[in-house]
Amino acid sequence: MNEIMDLLDTNRKGVAEAAIRETEQKLSIRFPDQYVQLFRLANGPEIGEWILFPIKDPNNTKKNMG
Repeated sequence: MNEIMDLLDTNRKGVAEAAIRETEQKLSIRFPDQYVQLFRLANGPEIGEWILFPIKDPNNTKKNMG
């Protein structure tokens, strides 16, 4: 995971695992463990030209998925 963190072009805070699990439940899916680890470190990470949509975080409502 450290090598991925070095590639991130963002300083956004991570999201709590409870919010990730809630999103999984709403979508009826299970995220891969590495995806969960990444979002716990940075919610809505940017890697080069790729921007991953953030997960809804009740502690930070500025940038959230709907």
